[in-house]
Amino acid sequence: MEQRLVEIVLPEGKGDDISELLHDQHLAGYWRDAVGVNQARVRILLSSVDVEPVLDILEPYLEKLPDSNAMLFIVEASIPRVAPDEAPQDSEPEKNSGKVKRISRQELYDDVSANVEVSSTYLTMVILSAIIASIGLIRNDMAIIIGAMVLAPLLRPNVALALASTLGDKELAFKALRAAAAGLVLALAIGAIIGFIYTVDPGISAIKARTQFALSDIVLALASGAAGVLAFTSGGQLSLIGVMVAVALMPPLVTAGLLFGSHLPIVAFKALELACANVICVNLAGIVTFSLQGVRPATWWKKSKAGKAQQRALFIWLFLLFVLFLLVYGGGGLTL
Repeated sequence: MEQRLVEIVLPEGKGDDISELLHDQHLAGYWRDAVGVNQARVRILLSSVDVEPVLDILEPYLEKLPDSNAMLFIVEASIPRVAPDEAPQDSEPEKNSGKVKRISRQELYDDVSANVEVSSTYLTMVILSAIIASIGLIRNDMAIIIGAMVLAPLLRPNVALALASTLGDKELAFKALRAAAAGLVLALAIGAIIGFIYTVDPGISAIKARTQFALSDIVLALASGAAGVLAFTSGGQLSLIGVMVAVALMPPLVTAGLLFGSHLPIVAFKALELACANVICVNLAGIVTFSLQGVRPATWWKKSKAGKAQQRALFIWLFLLFVLFLLVYGGGGLTL
């Protein structure tokens, strides 16, 4: 299991009771020294799965101390090598058994919420991804289409929205919704502009494949959304590349834009249905997976608030998926 280093900087003479506060926690190392002028530093080495309870204890404690803060660092290696997965002899077995192997909620929040803003960089990435996807679709070149998938600028806002729904975080939910909506509209518009300039043949296999909505697409989007969340919670960013390709939010959205721009609204709506299904399923699977991973607020009153927000979000996404299912099924377009 990966290790983390928690570094706490606080006024000299304060924080002497931190070691006592963390007495029941599983720590691989604990050091205290002086740093700067009238400042002390505490360093705590521990496994990534033990970070969350430690930070939950430290957060209310440090809030009462002015000029104090805690930072979390990833430890690439330590010498001599420690084995943080081995429980201390004086710890109760149940305290270290059944732990979910994931990074802390705090680290996860920072990873997911990073760059969830409608910034010039984000919009540029959406535009570039949409242009690349459009070229790949028109040329029927799967390699180019995969390139647009790997960029995947729309994946992070949707995962952030799922996390916000799980934690009941309105601020993050608003940022994620705004970023996702801006990206979706912009990608659709870029596709429509290119479709208006170039005549698009709906019979091209790459385009035709994204105008055929099937039950397997729902299963794929659900599985990809769950895999994406697991990649974030485990800290395995490399596995996100496969998820980006699998969930494929951009190609069906751009396909819809291309067809709308080429004055083919009937098949365009079919591609749009697939894009909507992907967005719905990614969020639905994300909320469920975050919950199963034990991602929740620290305090009981926040947990109650988050639970209600989570239920509302699940109901909304399930309802939207049901409506979409009825629209497609009613049109006789749903297959395996």
